[in-house]
Amino acid sequence: MNVFLVALCALGFAFSTISFARDTKKEDNPYPHATRKEPKASLGSSEQTALNKAADLLNDGKDADAQPYAEKVLGSGKASPYAKAFAQELLGTIYWNADKPDQAIDGYKKAIELDALPNKSQFSLLYRLAQMQLQSEKYEDSLATLERWEKETGSQNSDELALKANAYYRLDKFQPAIDTMKQAIAKAEKPNDSWSQILMASYFELNQYDEAAKVVQAMLAKDPGNKKLINQLAQVYIQGDKPDQALQVLAKAKSDGLFNTADDYSQLAKLYSMAEKPKEGAAIVKEGLAKNVLQGNLDNYKLLGDLCMQAEDDACALDAYGKAAPLAKDGNVQYQLGYLQFYAGNSKDAVDSLSQAISKGGLRQEGEAYLLRGDAHNDLGQSTAAGADWQKAATFPSAKSMAEQRLQALKKGAKINASKKK
Repeated sequence: MNVFLVALCALGFAFSTISFARDTKKEDNPYPHATRKEPKASLGSSEQTALNKAADLLNDGKDADAQPYAEKVLGSGKASPYAKAFAQELLGTIYWNADKPDQAIDGYKKAIELDALPNKSQFSLLYRLAQMQLQSEKYEDSLATLERWEKETGSQNSDELALKANAYYRLDKFQPAIDTMKQAIAKAEKPNDSWSQILMASYFELNQYDEAAKVVQAMLAKDPGNKKLINQLAQVYIQGDKPDQALQVLAKAKSDGLFNTADDYSQLAKLYSMAEKPKEGAAIVKEGLAKNVLQGNLDNYKLLGDLCMQAEDDACALDAYGKAAPLAKDGNVQYQLGYLQFYAGNSKDAVDSLSQAISKGGLRQEGEAYLLRGDAHNDLGQSTAAGADWQKAATFPSAKSMAEQRLQALKKGAKINASKKK
Protein backbone atom coordinates (compact mmCIF):
# COMPACT_ATOMS: atom_id res chain seq x y z
CA MET A 1 0.00 0.00 0.00
CA ASN A 2 1.21 3.48 -0.67
CA VAL A 3 0.72 6.89 0.84
CA PHE A 4 -2.73 6.29 2.22
CA LEU A 5 -2.22 3.88 5.06
CA VAL A 6 -5.58 3.55 6.76
CA ALA A 7 -5.37 3.14 10.50
CA LEU A 8 -7.23 0.40 12.32
CA CYS A 9 -8.73 2.95 14.63
CA ALA A 10 -12.26 4.26 14.89
CA LEU A 11 -13.67 0.78 14.46
CA GLY A 12 -15.41 0.76 17.78
CA PHE A 13 -13.31 -2.10 19.08
CA ALA A 14 -14.25 -2.20 22.70
CA PHE A 15 -15.64 -4.97 24.84
CA SER A 16 -19.04 -4.33 26.27
CA THR A 17 -19.82 -4.98 29.87
CA ILE A 18 -20.20 -8.71 30.48
CA SER A 19 -23.43 -9.70 32.14
CA PHE A 20 -25.64 -12.75 32.60
CA ALA A 21 -28.83 -10.74 32.29
CA ARG A 22 -30.97 -11.94 29.39
CA ASP A 23 -34.01 -10.18 27.96
CA THR A 24 -36.40 -12.65 26.39
CA LYS A 25 -38.80 -10.05 25.03
CA LYS A 26 -39.32 -10.45 21.30
CA GLU A 27 -39.10 -6.74 20.66
CA ASP A 28 -35.61 -6.74 22.18
CA ASN A 29 -34.38 -9.35 19.71
CA PRO A 30 -31.92 -7.62 17.33
CA TYR A 31 -31.69 -10.71 15.11
CA PRO A 32 -35.21 -11.64 14.04
CA HIS A 33 -33.89 -13.43 10.95
CA ALA A 34 -31.28 -15.53 12.74
CA THR A 35 -30.73 -18.99 11.29
CA ARG A 36 -29.14 -20.28 14.48
CA LYS A 37 -31.55 -21.89 16.89
CA GLU A 38 -31.55 -20.35 20.36
CA PRO A 39 -29.92 -22.90 22.71
CA LYS A 40 -31.25 -23.76 26.12
CA ALA A 41 -28.94 -22.45 28.77
CA SER A 42 -28.31 -24.24 32.05
CA LEU A 43 -26.08 -23.07 34.84
CA GLY A 44 -25.37 -24.54 38.25
CA SER A 45 -25.28 -22.32 41.29
CA SER A 46 -21.55 -22.81 41.92
CA GLU A 47 -20.66 -21.99 38.30
CA GLN A 48 -22.96 -18.96 38.37
CA THR A 49 -21.30 -17.67 41.53
CA ALA A 50 -17.81 -18.12 40.07
CA LEU A 51 -18.65 -16.58 36.72
CA ASN A 52 -20.51 -13.65 38.22
CA LYS A 53 -17.49 -12.97 40.42
CA ALA A 54 -15.13 -13.23 37.43
CA ALA A 55 -17.33 -10.92 35.33
CA ASP A 56 -17.56 -8.33 38.13
CA LEU A 57 -13.80 -8.33 38.62
CA LEU A 58 -13.18 -8.09 34.90
CA ASN A 59 -15.60 -5.19 34.56
CA ASP A 60 -13.72 -3.47 37.39
CA GLY A 61 -10.41 -3.91 35.54
CA LYS A 62 -9.13 -6.57 37.94
CA ASP A 63 -8.26 -9.10 35.26
CA ALA A 64 -5.67 -11.02 37.28
CA ASP A 65 -8.19 -11.61 40.07
CA ALA A 66 -10.87 -12.64 37.59
CA GLN A 67 -8.82 -15.26 35.76
CA PRO A 68 -8.77 -17.97 38.51
CA TYR A 69 -12.59 -17.93 38.71
CA ALA A 70 -12.94 -18.49 34.95
CA GLU A 71 -10.31 -21.24 35.01
CA LYS A 72 -12.06 -22.90 37.95
CA VAL A 73 -15.24 -23.28 35.87
CA LEU A 74 -13.29 -24.64 32.91
CA GLY A 75 -11.58 -27.15 35.15
CA SER A 76 -14.85 -28.39 36.59
CA GLY A 77 -16.09 -31.68 35.23
CA LYS A 78 -19.68 -30.76 36.10
CA ALA A 79 -19.80 -27.37 34.37
CA SER A 80 -22.40 -27.07 31.60
CA PRO A 81 -21.47 -26.11 28.01
CA TYR A 82 -23.11 -22.73 28.67
CA ALA A 83 -20.89 -22.14 31.73
CA LYS A 84 -17.76 -23.23 29.87
CA ALA A 85 -18.58 -21.01 26.90
CA PHE A 86 -18.99 -18.01 29.16
CA ALA A 87 -15.77 -18.86 30.99
CA GLN A 88 -13.91 -19.11 27.68
CA GLU A 89 -15.29 -15.73 26.68
CA LEU A 90 -14.10 -14.19 29.93
CA LEU A 91 -10.69 -15.81 29.56
CA GLY A 92 -10.39 -14.61 25.97
CA THR A 93 -11.11 -11.05 27.08
CA ILE A 94 -8.52 -11.31 29.86
CA TYR A 95 -5.90 -12.49 27.35
CA TRP A 96 -6.78 -9.71 24.94
CA ASN A 97 -6.41 -7.09 27.66
CA ALA A 98 -3.03 -8.65 28.50
CA ASP A 99 -1.87 -8.18 24.89
CA LYS A 100 -1.96 -11.91 24.13
CA PRO A 101 -3.99 -11.87 20.91
CA ASP A 102 -3.41 -15.48 19.85
CA GLN A 103 -4.60 -16.83 23.20
CA ALA A 104 -7.51 -14.38 23.20
CA ILE A 105 -8.61 -15.51 19.74
CA ASP A 106 -8.28 -19.13 20.77
CA GLY A 107 -10.45 -18.51 23.84
CA TYR A 108 -13.16 -16.83 21.79
CA LYS A 109 -13.11 -19.60 19.21
CA LYS A 110 -13.56 -22.24 21.91
CA ALA A 111 -16.46 -20.28 23.40
CA ILE A 112 -18.13 -20.00 19.98
CA GLU A 113 -17.63 -23.65 19.04
CA LEU A 114 -19.30 -24.80 22.24
CA ASP A 115 -22.43 -23.30 20.61
CA ALA A 116 -24.08 -22.84 23.99
CA LEU A 117 -24.44 -19.08 24.42
CA PRO A 118 -27.69 -17.20 23.73
CA ASN A 119 -27.90 -15.75 20.23
CA LYS A 120 -27.19 -12.17 21.32
CA SER A 121 -24.07 -13.26 23.20
CA GLN A 122 -22.97 -15.69 20.49
CA PHE A 123 -23.31 -13.13 17.71
CA SER A 124 -21.63 -10.42 19.74
CA LEU A 125 -18.75 -12.81 20.38
CA LEU A 126 -18.46 -13.66 16.69
CA TYR A 127 -18.27 -9.97 15.82
CA ARG A 128 -15.64 -9.26 18.46
CA LEU A 129 -13.64 -12.24 17.21
CA ALA A 130 -13.66 -10.74 13.71
CA GLN A 131 -12.41 -7.45 15.16
CA MET A 132 -9.66 -9.28 17.04
CA GLN A 133 -8.61 -11.11 13.91
CA LEU A 134 -8.49 -7.89 11.91
CA GLN A 135 -6.40 -6.12 14.51
CA SER A 136 -4.11 -9.16 14.67
CA GLU A 137 -3.68 -8.98 10.87
CA LYS A 138 -5.52 -12.26 10.33
CA TYR A 139 -7.56 -10.74 7.55
CA GLU A 140 -8.76 -13.91 5.82
CA ASP A 141 -9.87 -15.29 9.18
CA SER A 142 -11.72 -12.06 9.92
CA LEU A 143 -13.60 -12.27 6.62
CA ALA A 144 -14.54 -15.89 7.29
CA THR A 145 -15.83 -14.97 10.74
CA LEU A 146 -17.89 -12.12 9.33
CA GLU A 147 -19.36 -14.41 6.67
CA ARG A 148 -20.43 -16.75 9.45
CA TRP A 149 -21.87 -13.82 11.39
CA GLU A 150 -23.97 -12.79 8.40
CA LYS A 151 -25.15 -16.33 7.77
CA GLU A 152 -26.13 -17.05 11.36
CA THR A 153 -27.70 -13.66 12.11
CA GLY A 154 -29.41 -13.47 8.73
CA SER A 155 -28.50 -9.80 8.59
CA GLN A 156 -25.95 -7.15 7.72
CA ASN A 157 -25.31 -3.79 9.32
CA SER A 158 -23.11 -0.83 8.54
CA ASP A 159 -20.45 -1.55 11.18
CA GLU A 160 -20.07 -5.15 10.10
CA LEU A 161 -19.85 -4.19 6.42
CA ALA A 162 -17.24 -1.53 7.20
CA LEU A 163 -15.20 -4.10 9.10
CA LYS A 164 -15.41 -6.45 6.13
CA ALA A 165 -14.36 -3.67 3.73
CA ASN A 166 -11.38 -2.94 5.94
CA ALA A 167 -10.31 -6.59 5.76
CA TYR A 168 -10.63 -6.57 1.97
CA TYR A 169 -8.49 -3.43 1.83
CA ARG A 170 -5.79 -5.06 3.96
CA LEU A 171 -5.73 -7.99 1.56
CA ASP A 172 -5.30 -5.65 -1.43
CA LYS A 173 -8.75 -6.65 -2.67
CA PHE A 174 -9.62 -3.09 -3.49
CA GLN A 175 -12.72 -3.52 -5.64
CA PRO A 176 -14.50 -5.68 -3.03
CA ALA A 177 -13.40 -3.11 -0.45
CA ILE A 178 -15.02 -0.35 -2.50
CA ASP A 179 -18.24 -2.26 -3.11
CA THR A 180 -18.60 -3.29 0.52
CA MET A 181 -17.72 0.10 1.98
CA LYS A 182 -20.25 1.83 -0.27
CA GLN A 183 -22.87 -0.53 1.18
CA ALA A 184 -21.75 0.29 4.71
CA ILE A 185 -21.91 4.04 4.13
CA ALA A 186 -25.34 3.74 2.50
CA LYS A 187 -26.70 1.82 5.51
CA ALA A 188 -25.28 4.12 8.19
CA GLU A 189 -27.12 7.10 9.62
CA LYS A 190 -23.76 8.75 10.37
CA PRO A 191 -20.83 6.97 8.65
CA ASN A 192 -17.50 7.00 10.42
CA ASP A 193 -14.92 9.23 8.74
CA SER A 194 -12.46 6.31 8.66
CA TRP A 195 -14.82 4.49 6.30
CA SER A 196 -14.49 7.21 3.70
CA GLN A 197 -10.72 7.04 4.15
CA ILE A 198 -10.76 3.34 3.28
CA LEU A 199 -13.03 3.99 0.31
CA MET A 200 -10.80 6.78 -0.95
CA ALA A 201 -7.63 4.72 -0.44
CA SER A 202 -9.13 1.77 -2.32
CA TYR A 203 -9.97 3.97 -5.31
CA PHE A 204 -6.45 5.38 -5.09
CA GLU A 205 -4.86 1.93 -5.18
CA LEU A 206 -6.84 1.11 -8.33
CA ASN A 207 -5.64 4.36 -9.95
CA GLN A 208 -9.22 5.61 -10.00
CA TYR A 209 -8.09 9.06 -9.00
CA ASP A 210 -11.23 10.91 -10.07
CA GLU A 211 -13.34 8.70 -7.81
CA ALA A 212 -10.85 9.07 -4.97
CA ALA A 213 -10.99 12.84 -5.40
CA LYS A 214 -14.79 12.81 -5.17
CA VAL A 215 -14.61 11.02 -1.83
CA VAL A 216 -12.13 13.51 -0.39
CA GLN A 217 -14.08 16.45 -1.79
CA ALA A 218 -17.21 15.20 -0.04
CA MET A 219 -15.31 14.95 3.23
CA LEU A 220 -13.84 18.42 2.77
CA ALA A 221 -17.29 19.85 2.17
CA LYS A 222 -18.11 18.85 5.74
CA ASP A 223 -14.76 19.93 7.18
CA PRO A 224 -13.20 22.53 4.85
CA GLY A 225 -10.37 23.44 7.21
CA ASN A 226 -9.06 19.87 7.59
CA LYS A 227 -5.43 20.03 6.45
CA LYS A 228 -5.07 16.27 6.35
CA LEU A 229 -7.89 16.08 3.82
CA ILE A 230 -6.53 19.04 1.87
CA ASN A 231 -3.16 17.34 1.54
CA GLN A 232 -4.79 14.06 0.60
CA LEU A 233 -6.77 15.73 -2.17
CA ALA A 234 -3.60 17.38 -3.45
CA GLN A 235 -1.84 13.99 -3.45
CA VAL A 236 -4.71 12.40 -5.35
CA TYR A 237 -4.49 15.11 -8.00
CA ILE A 238 -0.72 14.73 -8.21
CA GLN A 239 -0.96 10.99 -8.70
CA GLY A 240 -3.70 11.57 -11.26
CA ASP A 241 -1.31 13.82 -13.21
CA LYS A 242 -3.33 16.93 -12.46
CA PRO A 243 -0.76 19.26 -10.88
CA ASP A 244 -2.81 22.37 -11.67
CA GLN A 245 -5.75 21.10 -9.60
CA ALA A 246 -3.40 20.12 -6.79
CA LEU A 247 -1.88 23.57 -6.95
CA GLN A 248 -5.29 25.20 -6.71
CA VAL A 249 -6.12 23.16 -3.61
CA LEU A 250 -2.93 24.09 -1.76
CA ALA A 251 -2.90 27.70 -2.96
CA LYS A 252 -6.41 28.13 -1.58
CA ALA A 253 -5.35 26.55 1.72
CA LYS A 254 -2.51 29.07 1.93
CA SER A 255 -4.82 31.99 1.17
CA ASP A 256 -7.18 30.69 3.87
CA GLY A 257 -4.39 30.95 6.42
CA LEU A 258 -3.93 27.20 6.84
CA PHE A 259 -0.22 27.12 6.03
CA ASN A 260 1.98 26.88 9.12
CA THR A 261 4.44 24.02 8.59
CA ALA A 262 7.56 23.43 6.53
CA ASP A 263 5.82 20.64 4.64
CA ASP A 264 3.05 23.04 3.62
CA TYR A 265 5.52 25.45 2.03
CA SER A 266 7.81 22.90 0.40
CA GLN A 267 4.93 20.90 -1.07
CA LEU A 268 3.35 24.01 -2.59
CA ALA A 269 6.71 25.15 -3.98
CA LYS A 270 7.28 21.76 -5.61
CA LEU A 271 3.80 21.86 -7.10
CA TYR A 272 4.54 25.23 -8.69
CA SER A 273 7.60 23.61 -10.23
CA MET A 274 5.53 20.70 -11.55
CA ALA A 275 3.03 23.16 -12.99
CA GLU A 276 5.91 24.98 -14.72
CA LYS A 277 5.53 28.05 -12.52
CA PRO A 278 9.00 28.17 -10.91
CA LYS A 279 8.91 31.90 -10.20
CA GLU A 280 5.88 31.47 -7.95
CA GLY A 281 7.48 28.43 -6.34
CA ALA A 282 10.64 30.38 -5.56
CA ALA A 283 8.54 33.10 -3.96
CA ILE A 284 6.93 30.52 -1.68
CA VAL A 285 10.32 29.18 -0.54
CA LYS A 286 11.61 32.69 0.08
CA GLU A 287 8.52 33.49 2.14
CA GLY A 288 8.93 30.29 4.16
CA LEU A 289 12.58 31.08 4.85
CA ALA A 290 11.79 34.68 5.77
CA LYS A 291 9.14 33.52 8.25
CA ASN A 292 11.49 30.86 9.67
CA VAL A 293 8.89 28.24 8.82
CA LEU A 294 11.41 26.70 6.43
CA GLN A 295 14.85 26.06 7.88
CA GLY A 296 17.95 27.26 6.10
CA ASN A 297 19.13 23.74 5.28
CA LEU A 298 20.45 21.86 2.25
CA ASP A 299 17.06 20.71 0.98
CA ASN A 300 15.42 24.11 1.12
CA TYR A 301 18.35 26.05 -0.33
CA LYS A 302 18.67 23.51 -3.13
CA LEU A 303 14.94 23.66 -3.79
CA LEU A 304 15.17 27.43 -4.03
CA GLY A 305 18.18 27.16 -6.33
CA ASP A 306 16.41 24.70 -8.61
CA LEU A 307 13.32 26.90 -8.82
CA CYS A 308 15.31 30.05 -9.49
CA MET A 309 17.32 28.26 -12.14
CA GLN A 310 14.12 27.11 -13.83
CA ALA A 311 12.85 30.67 -13.65
CA GLU A 312 16.14 31.88 -15.22
CA ASP A 313 16.82 34.03 -12.19
CA ASP A 314 20.56 33.40 -12.11
CA ALA A 315 21.32 35.77 -9.26
CA CYS A 316 18.83 34.00 -7.00
CA ALA A 317 20.04 30.56 -8.09
CA LEU A 318 23.70 31.49 -7.49
CA ASP A 319 22.89 32.73 -4.00
CA ALA A 320 20.80 29.66 -3.12
CA TYR A 321 23.27 27.12 -4.49
CA GLY A 322 26.08 29.01 -2.79
CA LYS A 323 24.34 28.45 0.55
CA ALA A 324 23.44 24.84 -0.21
CA ALA A 325 26.79 23.66 -1.58
CA PRO A 326 28.78 23.66 1.71
CA LEU A 327 26.01 21.64 3.35
CA ALA A 328 25.99 18.86 0.73
CA LYS A 329 27.82 15.58 1.25
CA ASP A 330 28.36 15.05 -2.49
CA GLY A 331 29.42 17.45 -5.21
CA ASN A 332 26.20 17.77 -7.21
CA VAL A 333 25.11 21.14 -5.82
CA GLN A 334 28.66 22.44 -6.16
CA TYR A 335 28.54 21.37 -9.82
CA GLN A 336 25.33 23.35 -10.33
CA LEU A 337 26.99 26.35 -8.71
CA GLY A 338 30.05 26.06 -10.94
CA TYR A 339 27.85 25.70 -13.99
CA LEU A 340 26.02 28.94 -13.20
CA GLN A 341 29.23 30.78 -12.32
CA PHE A 342 30.82 29.84 -15.61
CA TYR A 343 27.89 30.99 -17.71
CA ALA A 344 27.65 34.15 -15.63
CA GLY A 345 31.19 34.95 -16.84
CA ASN A 346 32.92 34.10 -13.58
CA SER A 347 35.31 31.37 -14.75
CA LYS A 348 37.69 31.70 -11.80
CA ASP A 349 34.98 30.91 -9.23
CA ALA A 350 33.64 28.24 -11.58
CA VAL A 351 37.00 26.44 -11.53
CA ASP A 352 37.03 26.53 -7.71
CA SER A 353 33.44 25.26 -7.43
CA LEU A 354 33.91 22.49 -10.00
CA SER A 355 37.14 21.40 -8.32
CA GLN A 356 35.30 21.09 -5.03
CA ALA A 357 32.48 19.21 -6.76
CA ILE A 358 34.92 16.69 -8.24
CA SER A 359 36.74 16.37 -4.94
CA LYS A 360 33.53 15.70 -3.00
CA GLY A 361 32.49 13.04 -5.52
CA GLY A 362 29.17 11.29 -5.98
CA LEU A 363 28.54 13.28 -9.15
CA ARG A 364 25.72 12.30 -11.45
CA GLN A 365 27.48 14.18 -14.29
CA GLU A 366 31.14 13.62 -13.55
CA GLY A 367 32.21 13.73 -17.18
CA GLU A 368 30.38 17.01 -17.67
CA ALA A 369 32.09 18.44 -14.57
CA TYR A 370 35.53 17.80 -16.08
CA LEU A 371 34.35 19.15 -19.44
CA LEU A 372 33.00 22.33 -17.85
CA ARG A 373 36.09 22.86 -15.70
CA GLY A 374 38.16 22.51 -18.86
CA ASP A 375 36.02 25.17 -20.49
CA ALA A 376 36.57 27.46 -17.49
CA HIS A 377 40.36 26.90 -17.61
CA ASN A 378 40.29 27.59 -21.31
CA ASP A 379 38.36 30.82 -20.72
CA LEU A 380 41.10 31.86 -18.28
CA GLY A 381 43.79 31.09 -20.88
CA GLN A 382 45.00 27.98 -19.02
CA SER A 383 45.22 25.67 -22.02
CA THR A 384 47.33 22.95 -20.36
CA ALA A 385 44.82 22.56 -17.49
CA ALA A 386 41.96 22.73 -19.97
CA GLY A 387 43.46 19.94 -22.08
CA ALA A 388 43.97 17.73 -19.02
CA ASP A 389 40.32 18.17 -17.99
CA TRP A 390 39.04 17.47 -21.49
CA GLN A 391 41.15 14.32 -21.72
CA LYS A 392 39.59 13.15 -18.45
CA ALA A 393 36.11 14.10 -19.71
CA ALA A 394 36.69 12.02 -22.85
CA THR A 395 36.76 8.87 -20.66
CA PHE A 396 33.08 9.35 -19.85
CA PRO A 397 30.58 8.26 -22.54
CA SER A 398 28.25 11.21 -21.87
CA ALA A 399 31.01 13.79 -22.40
CA LYS A 400 33.28 11.91 -24.82
CA SER A 401 32.14 13.51 -28.10
CA MET A 402 32.28 17.12 -26.89
CA ALA A 403 35.61 16.57 -25.13
CA GLU A 404 37.22 15.10 -28.24
CA GLN A 405 36.01 18.04 -30.33
CA ARG A 406 37.68 20.45 -27.92
CA LEU A 407 40.89 18.44 -27.84
CA GLN A 408 41.09 18.42 -31.64
CA ALA A 409 40.52 22.16 -31.76
CA LEU A 410 43.16 22.69 -29.07
CA LYS A 411 45.67 20.59 -31.02
CA LYS A 412 45.06 22.66 -34.16
CA GLY A 413 45.35 25.90 -32.24
CA ALA A 414 41.81 26.89 -33.15
CA LYS A 415 39.74 29.16 -30.97
CA ILE A 416 37.43 27.22 -28.67
CA ASN A 417 34.05 28.67 -27.80
CA ALA A 418 32.22 27.32 -24.79
CA SER A 419 28.95 25.57 -25.40
CA LYS A 420 25.83 27.52 -24.74
CA LYS A 421 24.05 27.39 -21.40
CA LYS A 422 21.48 24.61 -21.26
